[in-house]
Amino acid sequence: MKLIHLLKCFIVVILCPFCTLAQNQSKLFTNDICLPSTLYMLSGTQNDIFVEPLIKRWRPYNDVVRFSGSSEYSRRLQRVASITDPVDGATVTLELVNQDEFKTVKTLTSTIKVGRTGVGKDMVTVSIIGDSFTHGTFFSDALLKKKYVPKIKMIGLREVIEYPGQFDEGRGGWTLKGYFKVTNQRTQAYNGFWQPEGKYRYWGATAFWELVDEIYSNPEKKWSFEEKYNTSRYHSKAQLFDATTGYKSNPVKNDLMYDNALESYMLYNGSKWKKIAYEDFIWSFDYRKYLSMWNLEGPEILAEFLGLNDFRNASDPTAIDFSVWNKQMEKVIASYLEAVSSGKFVLMIPSTTSGILDNVAGDFTTKQNACMWELRKNIIERFDNRTDENIYIVDAGIAIDNLHGTLFRKDSTFTLPYSSYKGDERIAVQSGNPHPYPNYPTMGVSLAAFIQNYRKQ
Repeated sequence: MKLIHLLKCFIVVILCPFCTLAQNQSKLFTNDICLPSTLYMLSGTQNDIFVEPLIKRWRPYNDVVRFSGSSEYSRRLQRVASITDPVDGATVTLELVNQDEFKTVKTLTSTIKVGRTGVGKDMVTVSIIGDSFTHGTFFSDALLKKKYVPKIKMIGLREVIEYPGQFDEGRGGWTLKGYFKVTNQRTQAYNGFWQPEGKYRYWGATAFWELVDEIYSNPEKKWSFEEKYNTSRYHSKAQLFDATTGYKSNPVKNDLMYDNALESYMLYNGSKWKKIAYEDFIWSFDYRKYLSMWNLEGPEILAEFLGLNDFRNASDPTAIDFSVWNKQMEKVIASYLEAVSSGKFVLMIPSTTSGILDNVAGDFTTKQNACMWELRKNIIERFDNRTDENIYIVDAGIAIDNLHGTLFRKDSTFTLPYSSYKGDERIAVQSGNPHPYPNYPTMGVSLAAFIQNYRKQ
């Protein structure tokens, strides 16, 4: 019996290393690439396709992406390919190749749709809902400054900086979930989409509209960052509200506001404001009511550009639950198309790259990139190939250069290799992450291409 027991122990000892090896092999990382079925490119413009945004992990000298298809490339390099003269219907084919044995892991093909630069006789109406990228007007260079999209009218509540009469719906730091909540604080940017159901209309917080007017009237005062950032660009809408009280100047029956001094919601009954509770109403995302309340024209194209704040700092890239985000996005789409039946909803693939590991904030950028790639994959799997529902994907993320698309610090606090270093070498340290400010102009090109492709010529 002892001999049998010893033999069993010996077999276990021999097998255990193989069990561990099998477990490790089952957990081996498998690389991947993803690209929407259609790429929108602008004529007469360099359209860049960077590798880092579309690959699950960027691992030089191991897995690489090779470009082919029927398109003519102006350059095909390790990190980027460019098409300067895109042809409608031409294809872009990507091959993910593992260089250990030079085997192709995956192949994808997308079809190009071309938007012609600077054409269009009639007005085209466009709105953008987003976060700090939209708040920082990533779109302004392509859509407004360079006039790739002539006769464009932008719809929203926040006036675009340097472009009077043009508006957007960008709110820095916001997530998609934020657009499904009421805003009732002094420094909380007004969200006009979250409305009580039925005949009621929510106009925001009294303290917020007071602050908008105060900052506009006295811009030189030392306001805090939160005060200026969250109330900026609403000033053209503040005229509807009393500068002293923040209440709507000419309310009508069933108008609803939040009185910050009373810490209560207030309902106008036709003659006076009366206290009421948030729970007395059923609230939802209502694009039609938003348009009618603010007397806005229904945009022919509504673009949404969110996601970075939602998922960039997820704890585990491989275990992100997108179910709530997808459900809310479907609600935004449905609400818009109910209000503008002939409209086109554009879901923009956000930034998949947060820059390099040497950054001022000390962010774990490679992990953030992995989280955002998972969102990219989710968007393509859930929302691509739905043009028959007037849902389109525009890949803005592929235009972002992970190495050179952000700002860098110049001061020696960060760039000097060590304190007593006397040489000329410096460390490249990224600042402003995850905002690729230098890449903003190129990020707007794909949206301009979409608008030009689908607008009435």
